[in-house]
Amino acid sequence: MKRAQALILVLWFLAVALGMVLDRWHESQFLPPESERTSDDILIDVFGEFKTVVARYLWFRMDLFHEVLDDQGVPPQEQDEVLPLLRMVTLLDPSMVDSYDQIVWDLYKGHGDLETAREVLAEGIQRNPKDYQLNFRKALLHHLEGEHLEAIESASSTLPLTQDEFKLADCLRIIYWSSKSINRLDLQRKAAADLLRLRPNDRLWLRENAKLNQ
Repeated sequence: MKRAQALILVLWFLAVALGMVLDRWHESQFLPPESERTSDDILIDVFGEFKTVVARYLWFRMDLFHEVLDDQGVPPQEQDEVLPLLRMVTLLDPSMVDSYDQIVWDLYKGHGDLETAREVLAEGIQRNPKDYQLNFRKALLHHLEGEHLEAIESASSTLPLTQDEFKLADCLRIIYWSSKSINRLDLQRKAAADLLRLRPNDRLWLRENAKLNQ
């Protein structure tokens, strides 16, 4: 099993290295200097897509590998092969936010490394500033760490990034419970009212709203 895993890792790294070499060769041979490129150059930028293809293949394989390790009961902190390869995915294709999110959660929940998790998350958000998933993860980490003002701010700024009812509710829940922790009744009432607009018959928010208006 270990020899097979090692062979897979070697093949993955070779594929990544090949993709990067091809990309650099194509860039030097067919494209003008970066400062002089125009939109027309995109038409000949074919090999540059190779990195994206490799990144998506790596993500697919790593997702399966991750599931196999989980099914075998291997704790996250012992899945040493996973994080470096997930990191390689983000380097090859920074738009793959699922990979960023998985790294951040594994670092935080599995390894207890909040500092590195936040560094990776900040990079992911910088490269994908309008992505709901990464911005919500930032709000959630603040909430879990008891940083309630920061959680409220992050969740509030994440709300405009989605129209999905479930995602909106997730942000509003963070705002509500963080506001409750710091006794911000005004924010609690607003979050509870917004949640009831999304889910008018939800017993939890009917009950919480009744408490607030006693």
